[in-house]
Amino acid sequence: MYETKHSIMKRTSIFITFLLFITFGYSQISYNDRYSTSVFNEIEIQYDVVYGNAPALAFPYLNENNTTAQDLLMDIYLPVGDTLDYRPALICAHSGAFVSGTKSAEDMVAFCDSLAHRGYVTASIDYRLGMNVFSSESSTRAVYRGLQDGRSAIRYLKENAQLYGVDTNNIYILGSSAGAYVGMHNIYMDTEDERPPETYNSPDLGCLDCSGNDYEHSGRAAGLISLWGALQDTTLIIETDTIPAFLAHGTADATVPIGFGSAFGNPAFPATYGSSLIAEQIENLGNEVEKYFVAGEGHEFYGTDNGDWPGSPNQYWDTVFNKTESFMYDIHKPRAGFYYEDLGIYEFFDQSISATSWYWDFGDGTYSTEQNPVHEYAEYGDYKVTQFVSNDLMSWDTLSSEVYFWLGTQAKTDIEIRIYPNPSNNTINISSSSDRSFTIRIVNSRGQQALSLDLKEFETLYLDIRDYPSGIYSIILSNENQTKVVKQIIY
Repeated sequence: MYETKHSIMKRTSIFITFLLFITFGYSQISYNDRYSTSVFNEIEIQYDVVYGNAPALAFPYLNENNTTAQDLLMDIYLPVGDTLDYRPALICAHSGAFVSGTKSAEDMVAFCDSLAHRGYVTASIDYRLGMNVFSSESSTRAVYRGLQDGRSAIRYLKENAQLYGVDTNNIYILGSSAGAYVGMHNIYMDTEDERPPETYNSPDLGCLDCSGNDYEHSGRAAGLISLWGALQDTTLIIETDTIPAFLAHGTADATVPIGFGSAFGNPAFPATYGSSLIAEQIENLGNEVEKYFVAGEGHEFYGTDNGDWPGSPNQYWDTVFNKTESFMYDIHKPRAGFYYEDLGIYEFFDQSISATSWYWDFGDGTYSTEQNPVHEYAEYGDYKVTQFVSNDLMSWDTLSSEVYFWLGTQAKTDIEIRIYPNPSNNTINISSSSDRSFTIRIVNSRGQQALSLDLKEFETLYLDIRDYPSGIYSIILSNENQTKVVKQIIY
């Protein structure tokens, strides 16, 4: 239903890539295009699943003590025919300014539907609505109730992980507008001492994880997708708040300002901190955040009005969806990584993260499934070595690096060049006592070139490496007759 022309083209491209992998010997690995395109033709939707029950503010929302018990409902989307035991999951929270909106909002349904077809478990939730729009205290309490309900939904999925096939370490939250407030505060208002004072007033709303249900899990998400949302205060973000975050916002948003200001420009609402200030705080603490800020665009800039499209999604929908899809995959995929030692034969040392299987292509038509293989090349040459890693979620990653095996008529003879000290964290001295010039290249363990320069005959170079990340580097010395690789440790 929500497949676009772009996603169909992307699916075709990935399928072609898959055929190329098989053609060149990759049929032994668990390569797949799950999570990046629709791989399940059918999904199952379980409607109105009760994930909790909590006191909701009664209309006309003027008295915080006038509440009624409300079942909290979610619609759960599951890929049909999936043989994977546990999958990453996504909770979606709709827009509506905490006074309107439902789990059936078209944009939340679109996210849930499309991502379930890609292999995720997804859920669109209702959360408690209602606030006095003339009261700052009431609006603060409305956000907090939404925060509690979002945490209740996550605890529910954790408690029923086996039933729905959910990986409890990878449950993310996505929110639009008011739903993004729910998501933002889920991540950054995560300790009891950060609770707003207004939440203690009569009736006391209770702790973060003691409303809705009594499942003994943390309701904090493992990833955040915030679409045009805001946060009570950026001081809630501290250095240890390293959960991945993707923030999308229009710079001309007059409903939820991207900077500092009150929602709708209403002074009765407390001023909040929008996505640009949140990103700035995260980056100032030395952490990373993914941003998609669109100049001149306003609220819900992919074309919805309170979550529903008056017509069709505009050109920004595909971009936001694809960025969300890539962001989520990047959280749960393994990280390929390796370095090698040249001792006549090549020893490859795995440095991947969260991998459970490995596959190596040595570039000469031979392969290995060992974690730390040893390989000997039969002929001199330059070889592209590729490591493929996967994990139990059927996520994967690859990394390639060039291996330079001694070349030319003077292969395997000493080159009259000294490189010292080794290891080093300050400078590297490269001194030549040769009457020939060389090209010097420094390449990191990921095969990325850090430096290239010429070394003249009888010259000494002094290289400042203080800005280089720690690791094992290859210093490649070459001219028209020969090549040699020296390993350099920078710490």
